Amino acid sequence: MRDYKLALKVGEIITPFEIIRDGVIAIDENGRIAYVGTSKDFSGESENVIEARDKIAVPGYIDIHIHGAAGVDTMDAKYESLKKLSEFLVSKGVTSFLPTTVTSPLEDIYKALKAIREAMHKGTGYAKILGAHVEGPYFSKERAGAQDVRYLREPKLEEIKYILDEYGDVIIRFTIAPELPGAIDAIRYITRRGILVAMGHTNATYDEAIKAINAGAKLANHIYNGMRVFHHRDPGILGAVLTRDDVYAEIIVDEVHHHNAARKVVIRCKGTDKVALISDSIMATGLADGEYVLGKQKIIIKNGISRLPDGTIAGSTLTLDRAVKNTVENLDVTLKEAIKMASFVPAQILGISHEVGVIREGYIADIAILSKDLSVAMTIVSGEIVFRGNR
Repeated sequence: MRDYKLALKVGEIITPFEIIRDGVIAIDENGRIAYVGTSKDFSGESENVIEARDKIAVPGYIDIHIHGAAGVDTMDAKYESLKKLSEFLVSKGVTSFLPTTVTSPLEDIYKALKAIREAMHKGTGYAKILGAHVEGPYFSKERAGAQDVRYLREPKLEEIKYILDEYGDVIIRFTIAPELPGAIDAIRYITRRGILVAMGHTNATYDEAIKAINAGAKLANHIYNGMRVFHHRDPGILGAVLTRDDVYAEIIVDEVHHHNAARKVVIRCKGTDKVALISDSIMATGLADGEYVLGKQKIIIKNGISRLPDGTIAGSTLTLDRAVKNTVENLDVTLKEAIKMASFVPAQILGISHEVGVIREGYIADIAILSKDLSVAMTIVSGEIVFRGNR
């Protein structure tokens, strides 16, 4: 009879490809899942057994687009800020994430990337940093949104090469507007370097977006937001993304960024296998209304909504646990599919779905334990309990 480091006994396991009732997840000394199945079939032992028969076990959420929360931001360029963000995220069921930059002077972005590198090497003890998401400065002025137009620039291949030579060990994702001069060459080069390219803050036409997809871009950055508006004679980048099966979309499912019918269009066109839930959260997430910053710009939070002083929506105060709940309640999506959109799909987009994003034997034990109301009761990262809620 095998002895395990930890055994979780739960009412349901959502893997997320099947639902196992009266389930057990056993974790070995290496922080990997060694058994997934029913309690009836479980024959192992463990001195550390978590009894949570009224709870649901799901894969840990993966946030591939997040700027900050709990009063800290990626652009703080500090290890301590990233650690605090990591600690906050596990309380929301997030087990790994991509700290995301914002359009700023290049030197400020470099400082942020250095801090991310430090945090990846040291570890944070909470949610894992998978790598950096460079959002900006290669964006369209017409669709800048909350990106600071003072620091927007066109992508020069030599500049891109320098960035990847210096920080290619840190950057896992790069978002760019494909219609800019030099963007297609940049997308080809970034893709050849093994880095995910997303299209965002873009005024691209349909044809320009198709060229970017053919050059290697595979993700729509917070779909609808910061994008050319769809028209039946000018479908733009939205038309390309919604009709190309080889492109993923990420979406912010809060009460602000879109009408729910618009979100349903994305899900019906792409299917839940191609849509990832993100937070796009900023430093004010988890805090009271007031004034904060995003990059070098002032942000005003009122009634939990984040805006620039001119009223432009600026990121969000959403968390992924809330995004899952909103998706289930408002978008005609089952809990199993919503969990997949917050775990497996992000892992698949990043090319790591062979290790995380699924509760499966041999996979890393990144797991969230949910109460029936979908709040987070416990979070486990690499087999270690890093968060316990009050329920």
